[in-house]
Amino acid sequence: MASFSLKVSALATAKDLLRGGPGFALRAKLGSTLPLGKGETICVRRGTSDLEVVRQIHRDEQYWIPQDAQVDRLKRFEADMVARGKVPVIIDAGANIGAAALWFAREWPRAHVVAVEPDPANAALARTNCARRKQIDVVEAAIGGEPGFVSVDSEVEAYAVTTERSESGCRVVTVDECLRSVESGELFAVKIDIEGFEDDLFSANTAWLDQVKLVYIEPHDHMFAGRATSRNFQAEMGRRDFDVLIRGENLIYVRRDP
Repeated sequence: MASFSLKVSALATAKDLLRGGPGFALRAKLGSTLPLGKGETICVRRGTSDLEVVRQIHRDEQYWIPQDAQVDRLKRFEADMVARGKVPVIIDAGANIGAAALWFAREWPRAHVVAVEPDPANAALARTNCARRKQIDVVEAAIGGEPGFVSVDSEVEAYAVTTERSESGCRVVTVDECLRSVESGELFAVKIDIEGFEDDLFSANTAWLDQVKLVYIEPHDHMFAGRATSRNFQAEMGRRDFDVLIRGENLIYVRRDP
């Protein structure tokens, strides 16, 4: 077992060096601040899942879209919004420490990112990490199909925080509420990694799916046997005209040209 652990660690270090560069590899070994390129950094908490989250998003580029034709289509959608005086809005649902929000802000610099995270410690670190990016707003909340409250289970790895409807606790915001918070905003993309609460998000008020151009979602049926947490989103996405790609743990839906 010790030999296996050493091999896994050596492989991770090799990937850090090859894909992230020597600065990333060194900081991943030593420190609490990782370089993301172009002078940007991100803070992580040692001994937590933070490093692996940053590896997935920035080193392994799990939100990169692997077809040039799809990227070109999305750029046309974005350009049309800007030409009409609109601000493209990206909602990062399950923002964790802000790693994905920073990725989206870099890839789509004309967009405004609303990063939604229910865990207080994660949200606090996300605010620190995103402070220099004026086009990112961090909202400490859960996201669901209807307003209300949830209880938050933080007694897990930071990337695996779960939520459950309750009478009080952390507030629940909707996609429409997030969109309204951005002046002249028009929905461009929604990334969803909310540990099974996607069944709630897609249970009501899903008209936003008729406007959004890009949806990332990580399904969690494997974590919640018998709950069918993906059933609602499968039904809603299946009624609409999207191409579907797969990258890493994510399904990527790109709206087809009208």
